[in-house]
Amino acid sequence: MRPPAMAERSPLQAALERAAAPGCPPHLGLMHLLMAASSEAEARAALNRACVDDASSTLREVAECWAGRPDAWATVRGVLAKAQHDAAPASPEDSIRQWSGIFDALAREKPEAGVALYALGDPGLLDRASREIVDALQDWACAGPGSSVLDLGCGIGRLSRVLAEGGAEVTGADVSAGMVEEARRRCADLDRVTFLQTSGHDLAGLVDGRFDLVLAVDVFPYLVQAGGNTAARHVAEAARVLRMGGRLVIANVSYRGDDALDAADLARWATEAGLQQEVPPSRPFRLWDGLVFRYRKP
Repeated sequence: MRPPAMAERSPLQAALERAAAPGCPPHLGLMHLLMAASSEAEARAALNRACVDDASSTLREVAECWAGRPDAWATVRGVLAKAQHDAAPASPEDSIRQWSGIFDALAREKPEAGVALYALGDPGLLDRASREIVDALQDWACAGPGSSVLDLGCGIGRLSRVLAEGGAEVTGADVSAGMVEEARRRCADLDRVTFLQTSGHDLAGLVDGRFDLVLAVDVFPYLVQAGGNTAARHVAEAARVLRMGGRLVIANVSYRGDDALDAADLARWATEAGLQQEVPPSRPFRLWDGLVFRYRKP
């Protein structure tokens, strides 16, 4: 047994260190703290102690973020009570069925938090984060006026809406009927976006070579968790529906906490699908720490 001085950090200590790291936005730090704590009281006590010990303003900004969002604990824990990201499914079919039901429920009860927990259920914060992602896609010349985009795992349509407002023709696809229904409601005033429900196994029904961009933001973690060849099949399907020169952009491959493993797995699947990596993976956003992978169909 290690002596106390050599003991590993507790999840709560690790979350506080992550929240205090330079460049970590307060809402993201708060999310990690609330995910790691066993109770709201434990989280508050730990944050208060850390604010006393930490001479910097970073953790105080986390405390201010929480003060401005007093329901953050209930929001985060409510989503986590439904969505168990470390559960081992009996089969890919069971996993797809389970997550479809979970996201159906979240579409009814916690739509903003259900698609991006780091936004803490705040529609304004979710919109700013969504626009930051789309701004980056436009800077990378992946999307813009006249481009055709598949928003894979579109959820409530938060990215589909911003993409369509920027002039793209957008198809939003999701395994959850509830999310598709909510996305249609939220984007009913737009004429450049359509939504459809997928099987979770492939992209059947979408024709070859249709899209300039296939975008998957926080979608592949669920495909990886499903097991089998679910994730690899979706990379191959993305390659199929892309035009020559089109791009596949994936933000987060899994929630395993191993960037090197994610990069290696995706590189293998992409190579098998005939896709080429454009740039090394990076975390380009200010409001979110998603690891972004960019591939091209040559």
